[in-house]
Amino acid sequence: MKTSYVLVLIALCVVSPIAMVLRSSTDVPMKAGDVSETRVASDADDGSNWLLNGRTFDAQHFSPLKAITDQNIGGLGLAWSLDIESGMGIVAEPIVVDGVIYVSAPLSRVYAVDAASGKLLWKFDPRVRLNLAINGSYSARVNAGVAVWEGKVYVGTGDCRLIAIDAASGAQLWEAAVCDATQTGITGAPHVAKGKILIGYNGSDDGVRGSLAAYDADTGKEAWRFWTVPGDPAQPPESKALEMAAKTWSGKDSWKIGGGDVWNAITYDPVTDLIIFGTAGAGVDYGELSSIKVSGDKLFAGCIIAVKADTGEYVWHFQTSSPGLQTENNHILMADLVIGGEKRHVVMTVPKNGFFYVLDAKTGKLLSAKPLVKLAWANSYNTATGRAVEVPATAGGRRQWTVHNWWPMSYSSLTRLVYVPATDREAGSRTPVQTGEWMRGTQGKLIAWDPLKQTARWTVEEPIATNGGVLSTAGNLVFQGQGSGEFAAYTADSGKRVWSIQTGSAIESIPVTFMVKGEQYVLCPVGWGSGSRLFAPAWTMATPQSKRGPVRLLAFKLGATTPFPVPPDIVPPVPKPPAQTASQETIRRGKGLYRTFVCDGCHSPDVDGSGAWVLDGAVPDLRYAPPEVHRGWDDIVLGGTHWENGMPGFADPPKFAFPNLKMTQKDSDAIHAYIIEQAWKAYNEEQKKREPAR
Repeated sequence: MKTSYVLVLIALCVVSPIAMVLRSSTDVPMKAGDVSETRVASDADDGSNWLLNGRTFDAQHFSPLKAITDQNIGGLGLAWSLDIESGMGIVAEPIVVDGVIYVSAPLSRVYAVDAASGKLLWKFDPRVRLNLAINGSYSARVNAGVAVWEGKVYVGTGDCRLIAIDAASGAQLWEAAVCDATQTGITGAPHVAKGKILIGYNGSDDGVRGSLAAYDADTGKEAWRFWTVPGDPAQPPESKALEMAAKTWSGKDSWKIGGGDVWNAITYDPVTDLIIFGTAGAGVDYGELSSIKVSGDKLFAGCIIAVKADTGEYVWHFQTSSPGLQTENNHILMADLVIGGEKRHVVMTVPKNGFFYVLDAKTGKLLSAKPLVKLAWANSYNTATGRAVEVPATAGGRRQWTVHNWWPMSYSSLTRLVYVPATDREAGSRTPVQTGEWMRGTQGKLIAWDPLKQTARWTVEEPIATNGGVLSTAGNLVFQGQGSGEFAAYTADSGKRVWSIQTGSAIESIPVTFMVKGEQYVLCPVGWGSGSRLFAPAWTMATPQSKRGPVRLLAFKLGATTPFPVPPDIVPPVPKPPAQTASQETIRRGKGLYRTFVCDGCHSPDVDGSGAWVLDGAVPDLRYAPPEVHRGWDDIVLGGTHWENGMPGFADPPKFAFPNLKMTQKDSDAIHAYIIEQAWKAYNEEQKKREPAR
């Protein structure tokens, strides 16, 4: 009897923080994480909560709240802030249910926060294993969010698990294996449809075969799985759809390159009862698989696909990739548009190829396609063939200019505009040429696109090429965080900037808005994050200062006067590197090997990395390696002493990612010499800045 009494007391203590928030916000006790199809429908016009990724099933990222408007936004102030201990920033879209915020952070950690005060209610750590796969180590550094459904919070992990957490206590309820943890990991947020949790994973660039899986929300049992590209031809195809797809792949061992991963764009459409999702391309840039020659359309890579929500059965597809030009499909939103005098229920999406597509949601028929900006590869579309009219490659080659990455757009039914966070890589951009090689001439833009006229209504040029997701509201406002650290609001109809605050941290997340106790809040996670941080030049995503800013949740409301916690700008010094004893020939060889062994896939380009030896979930900038790392270089790089932290030993690397790559002592020495050279450049540059002016 005494033991039972103690257990009851412990349970009450664990649950009480959430229970107190729910009671105080409504005066009536409620179930934590109480999200259902009925609630999503009833809250659609109310907007007090943010129950799903995109707020509603149509994923429009639009809120009907209008307490905060373009007329009174000057009174918007900081309500509260909460620091999150993380070496990398948050990119997630928070979910808000009855006064409680549920948000994920790197290493797949999940936080429950009081939406009115910013008080941490509970934290869940799945203890992601980093030593199973290179791609899993990479995946674990990023997590795009959670799903909440009928009292449970769901998160995907960097080691391929889908985990259900009790929304009240933060205790784990069940977990299910989604993918092969020795190959890849999960970075995207789970989605919900018909009592099922939908989840994919990443890895198209690494030969991983993609699929979308559905799990029973209560038990974690797999309900169905749609494989997006053919598997081993020695085995029977998993579906008739794959039998059809296999005919579009030609070339010996073509199936081995995998692809078609579903890591991001997943939308459930209750109108058609379809799950409409996007796939990545097919192709491997390094290792044994890069030599495989493949021709044909390679279905269903680079496609928008619709399947039945109950069974996962194929209904239609539309391919945005062309045979020689693979693309990746991102955020998909649903809306009703009047086209040619007829009301049409449509899919709207902008893949990485830069075209804005409008498709019929029921059939997948292409209704219109127009590039957001002038593209290098194509500038018109043949709707009869469903293909872009490609521009012939020049003598110098042709590039596919990425215009829209994974950060979500927003559609306002009031302005009838789609607000697209864009990266225009058009040559001749006014962005200064920086040190990055493949990101020269980039321009960040926020584009308000009219899907009927197929033109931009207005465009805001931004100082950083890559910026965060977009939120629009009935208050005639559009909110977006930028890599520069600025969180800004624009008028939805004209694009006039009416409010902004410098947060001090690069913003790569998705802002949301909600109502608590009659007051509207705008919530924005900040901190330099995203997978791009690992392999792209830092200047494309952050300023030298904003990349050093803290990881925080920031909540704003009208009339709030909480002093803004301005972060100190602490510049880490470059440790004095060891003496350079290698020849220039060895250093040049090391530069090539740095790419051969895909060091730049995690440690970012050596010329512009994170600028610090940051741990706790981040991947450190090798130029800032302390003396003990240089002394133990071979043990780490060849021997794998840091494999538990996600750094393998390349003398015998994981077989899946690097089947034919084994690093020799000579290779290790050359790469080390190259890193020492880059470290000396950074060190000497720092010393020049410290020299007193003469």
